[in-house]
Amino acid sequence: MINNRSTSSLQGKQAGAVLLLSLILLLALTAIGISTMQGTVFEEKMAGNTRDWNFAYQAGENALRDGELWLDKRASQPEANSSGSNGVWGLKDIGTGSWWTTQSGSWWGSNAVTLSGIANLEAQPRRIIEEDVFLKDSLGIGQQQTITGLNFYRVTARATGGTDRSVVKLQSMYARRF
Repeated sequence: MINNRSTSSLQGKQAGAVLLLSLILLLALTAIGISTMQGTVFEEKMAGNTRDWNFAYQAGENALRDGELWLDKRASQPEANSSGSNGVWGLKDIGTGSWWTTQSGSWWGSNAVTLSGIANLEAQPRRIIEEDVFLKDSLGIGQQQTITGLNFYRVTARATGGTDRSVVKLQSMYARRF
């Protein structure tokens, strides 16, 4: 009989231990669930930012192609000037070095050609064309002849995505013989 008493008294003490163990297990599962939800929210934000950047990149590519097509359609060489009013800026008229990285969005809005009709963007993309260099085909020394060669232009584009947080700036070099 002594054994039965000790067994029944142990069972009474173990009833609370199961509840405590269940609560600890429930707390651990809750922590895992919250952590998983936070990871999912973070991944959704990354996917949204990638989508936004992709919109900006595609719009910038569109602006580059627009500038290249504009140059391609010219029957004669466009005259570069210091204000870009003819569609082409002089090489150092905007600035030297990486001027496109320091100019603000409002500067681009005032001085660049703006494209239109592209959906899902915070602002329409803009482009600038700069005259870069002329490379002659040959060295016609001492002869009075028409000089032929390639005119190189730098096309720079600035575009935003669905928000103004993602800004893409792209450049291309375009060569054209007039």
